[in-house]
Amino acid sequence: MRILILISSLEGGGAERIATRVASALAEKHNVHIMPFSKASTNPYPLSKKVKVNNAGLFDLRKSSRIPYRYMISIFYAYAYLSIVRLFFRPDVTLSFLNKPNLLNAFAWGGGKKIMSERNNPSKKGEAHFLTACKAYNVADKIFFQSETVRDMFPEDIRRKGVIVPNPVEVSCKAEGQSLRIVASGRLRPQKNFPLLIKAFSRFESSHPGHTLHIYGKGPQEKELRQLVRDLSLEGKVFLEGYVDDIHGAIKDAMMFVLSSDFEGMPNALLEAMMMGLPCVSTSFEGSRELFGDTCGCLFVPVGDETALSDAMGRLAVDEKLRKSLSERASRFADRFSTEKVIPLWEKEL
Repeated sequence: MRILILISSLEGGGAERIATRVASALAEKHNVHIMPFSKASTNPYPLSKKVKVNNAGLFDLRKSSRIPYRYMISIFYAYAYLSIVRLFFRPDVTLSFLNKPNLLNAFAWGGGKKIMSERNNPSKKGEAHFLTACKAYNVADKIFFQSETVRDMFPEDIRRKGVIVPNPVEVSCKAEGQSLRIVASGRLRPQKNFPLLIKAFSRFESSHPGHTLHIYGKGPQEKELRQLVRDLSLEGKVFLEGYVDDIHGAIKDAMMFVLSSDFEGMPNALLEAMMMGLPCVSTSFEGSRELFGDTCGCLFVPVGDETALSDAMGRLAVDEKLRKSLSERASRFADRFSTEKVIPLWEKEL
């Protein structure tokens, strides 16, 4: 098949990680092009040399959206450019990730079968976001959802076109937990609720001295988070590490991984930490029970509950037997999401 994949950027982010992973796997059998709509200087995620990158960064939809007339011009040219690319490439399938690429996929000319992928919990991102998603999905031939919980948020005519396809998960190494480091990763955005994690760590650290918290990722909340670290006198104990090329290598010695999100679609960072064999703590975001069940090897706490999050970290810190049990169960659970097992499901539904 000729497959065209649309994504907002090739910079760091969960959707970008999955898009590059899917593109690389599909390129082993198919002719795959990927089209980012931003001027990313580097791609932090591995991408097969068999995938052709057709960069539409001239029409950067994110930066131009700050100025209305530039946004409209960028949208017009992006539609025209995508239509021309599809005219010459003649894809059998155009697969898109995130709202703006989904809209381009829906309404640009040509493109073969139009498949769109919902990467988050749209009910938590505001009415405008949800209505935009519905507009694109009404035109889609098929929609990939990560869970029935998210699929069932949409009207029946959209649900009928939806299929449940999980994210493929890969890790570069296994855990070697020997340090007193607690780690987390993700974009520094409100959805991830890193202020909650830092406050919970402050409470935890007061009775468990010597531990440190390391948060990997970049985003618009970085300044706010650094100020919170200063306000709580946690300098030298909490570190904002930014992006690293090999996140798995960077966290493999951690005592535990913590996800503090208010909501998620399918949390790649958590699944990767579980596959590595790291003991994990996570908020019980909407849909978590469907995704993980009761025996996945992760401690769940209520969303937004600082005390419960701190207490769960404390349990793991003092109970080596519990850490070992969670590590073994988590690794076995996450293996069902390996690329080798999941990509055939994507391929089947294209």
